[in-house]
Amino acid sequence: MDREKLTSEVRCELDHLRRTAAQAERLLALPAAERREWDAVAAAKYVADLWLGLENLCKRRYAALGQLVPFGADSHTRVLEDFLAEPALGGALPAALVVRLKKYLAFRHRFAHGYGQEITWPMVEEPLRLLPETLDLLVGTWEGWLSSLPDDR
Repeated sequence: MDREKLTSEVRCELDHLRRTAAQAERLLALPAAERREWDAVAAAKYVADLWLGLENLCKRRYAALGQLVPFGADSHTRVLEDFLAEPALGGALPAALVVRLKKYLAFRHRFAHGYGQEITWPMVEEPLRLLPETLDLLVGTWEGWLSSLPDDR
């Protein structure tokens, strides 16, 4: 495993997610009267991106450790299960955050396999509001995991 390369890749992914969280905060700051119908779709994209980013982080971990990435109909669920089973990653998360991540995964499925016009603000408001806090917790978790990796030698 190339720790320096993995660290760089993980931090790059986390930076992308930080930008997503900043966009989510800007969208949340819009007064309800100023929201346009497509703002809910943009919000849904940000919510789905949180899951996609977590999955990308897990895929980078799989690659660095020489593990196969789950594939097939239940692959997204298996990625989450693997993440949660790792004591230094998902295994260290509070139960409420684990439940939230499962909701983000379910939302990703609905968003990826649905139609944008079916997205409404009430569907996305809570997960969007929780996105920055969720990301902060995930950043701390991934940074802690990175710091626990052995040096390349």
